[in-house]
Amino acid sequence: MEGGLDPQRDFEQSMPECDIPPPQPMISEPAYTSGPFEPSHAEIPFQAPHAPDHAPWMDLSAQISSLGTRMEELAVVNDTRFQSMEDRIDEYQTDFTSQFEHLDQRLGRLEERMDHQHEEMTSQFEHLDQRLGRLEERMDHQHEEMMAYLRSVFPPPPP
Repeated sequence: MEGGLDPQRDFEQSMPECDIPPPQPMISEPAYTSGPFEPSHAEIPFQAPHAPDHAPWMDLSAQISSLGTRMEELAVVNDTRFQSMEDRIDEYQTDFTSQFEHLDQRLGRLEERMDHQHEEMTSQFEHLDQRLGRLEERMDHQHEEMMAYLRSVFPPPPP
């Protein structure tokens, strides 16, 4: 078949093209903890050699399988990231709750001190009010005595 088609040769040359990248080695979790995954374009992807004893769809099947595995890896990593975020949120909530409880206790102690000081000041005010009342009574009594003395020394003029 010089001018005709050679099914084996033409089939191998017209392999279907696929945009699925070839499998890459397993990526460990710490590579994901610092930020989103950015594939390196400088890496040379793994290419299975085309041997005449297997069909091209087998390469495609292997790539699809590899893609599924990588998607599972990403799902695990994303789940781990989500759990890590949940842990951090729980930690922040625990810290916030602890600080809130501490501030609430301090506020309670301040209220107790203020109540105690208010009671002391009220007691002192009542004591001062009683003393002032006694002083006023004494002044009124002295005023009456002074007026009686003045009337006795200087009798009122006759009418």
